[in-house]
Amino acid sequence: MKLIFSIFILGASINLAHCSGFTGPFEAIFFYYAYQIDAAAAARAAADGVPYEATIGGDCINKDCTLLKFIEKIMNPDLLKKLTPTTRGATTSPNVYDTALDIDRAWNYDGSFLQKDVIIKNGEGNMGQLITAVVNKIQTARAVVPSADLVAKATVALKWAQAVRLTELVIQGEAGLIGYKAKAFAKEYPSITLDSTQRILDEDRTVSPSLHIVYTDLDYASMALQTATGDLAGVGDTYRKFLRWAQAVPGNSRYRSHQALADLYKRSVASLEAGCS
Repeated sequence: MKLIFSIFILGASINLAHCSGFTGPFEAIFFYYAYQIDAAAAARAAADGVPYEATIGGDCINKDCTLLKFIEKIMNPDLLKKLTPTTRGATTSPNVYDTALDIDRAWNYDGSFLQKDVIIKNGEGNMGQLITAVVNKIQTARAVVPSADLVAKATVALKWAQAVRLTELVIQGEAGLIGYKAKAFAKEYPSITLDSTQRILDEDRTVSPSLHIVYTDLDYASMALQTATGDLAGVGDTYRKFLRWAQAVPGNSRYRSHQALADLYKRSVASLEAGCS
């Protein structure tokens, strides 16, 4: 599914919000910058005569792979046959947002069934476990060499991926408010007409001018107003009730699993921003 963009005027800047049927392009760029961070640490360790094993990138290890070459290595071989990359793939320093947009629009990229043991040696499990393993390796690598610029870009890629996953909990492409979170809310409060809003997750400062990283969420304030009487009595209580619902552990298993992955992205970002352990 292609990205759907809305333009928002926030302050003096133009910011793009989007929803996607997958977070694959942002995750691929995150893995690519992790590969570069790992490679930089291996090079520094070799120069200093200390042990360090590069483990991210499979056949790209000890090579200066472009983004395209890296993606070709990590993709499922059958899905790779359908890939239609553009010239943006020739870069070794991809702009996170613009490149993810290009991949989504033009590459026919499918991030299903990635080769986890190519992304990272002995990689296994679900996407959350894979992200955790790669984040841990980044932390090990930056203890050897900081690679601040590369870490910043890897972190931003995860932030964008988190924003997409949060959006997907509410909206699904052009079909509207049918994400797992939206459906769960509608089931809990069937008399309320669903409404959505845009929220700012963070800022992408790897580009100039910077971009607000925004996502779609349920508009609890607007929906609470639907319950208003003539004097607005009880609206505040209803609003707080809706917020408590949003903060509770989801009862629906699909909503719960997708929310858990978005939360893992959030924790991973916090870990990367806190520095190496």
